[in-house]
Amino acid sequence: MTPAPEHMPLSSSRYGYPCGYARPRLYAQLCVLLALGLAAACAIADEDPCAKFSWNVVRERALFATAPQSIIAGREPTSTPLLAPERLYQLQLGPQRQVALLLSPGKKTLVDGAYAGLVRLQLQQPGAYRMSVDQPAWIDVVDERHVIDSADFQGRPGCLAPHKIVQYLLPAGRELVLQFSSAAGPQLRLTITHVD
Repeated sequence: MTPAPEHMPLSSSRYGYPCGYARPRLYAQLCVLLALGLAAACAIADEDPCAKFSWNVVRERALFATAPQSIIAGREPTSTPLLAPERLYQLQLGPQRQVALLLSPGKKTLVDGAYAGLVRLQLQQPGAYRMSVDQPAWIDVVDERHVIDSADFQGRPGCLAPHKIVQYLLPAGRELVLQFSSAAGPQLRLTITHVD
């Protein structure tokens, strides 16, 4: 018997191979490739430091994936820009020694080589809000002459989108000042989100 030419399909019953002989092997190879792909995807997810927040941060992550609006943060209360929630801002901070903070930061902060800035916020509805930033920085929310204590916070080393989230219970209809201090760099990305 003449051997089957190499270009003939193995599924041909003419040469003694049952129809579909090559298919189980192909399916097995595809299953192995699929399993390897899923394992790699899981490993990448495990390595993603931004995936390790215990809160649901889908909205914050989505905002950090958008193009930021550039704002020069105030260096004194009279030159402080007004921000709105549900947007991504890139704040241009100044050297901390040149910024007139309303109150001393709630935590002893670095001054040498650190950056700081002020922004204003006036909310339409009271409730829980998150301030999310892309680098280590101290955040104080000032209501007139006192600091509003944070309700909770989370941070994830290695994640910049966002790096740190601080949650506050905030009033509506009042002018609040957010003061940032001890930032490592002159640019700080920020989102303000309402917690439903």
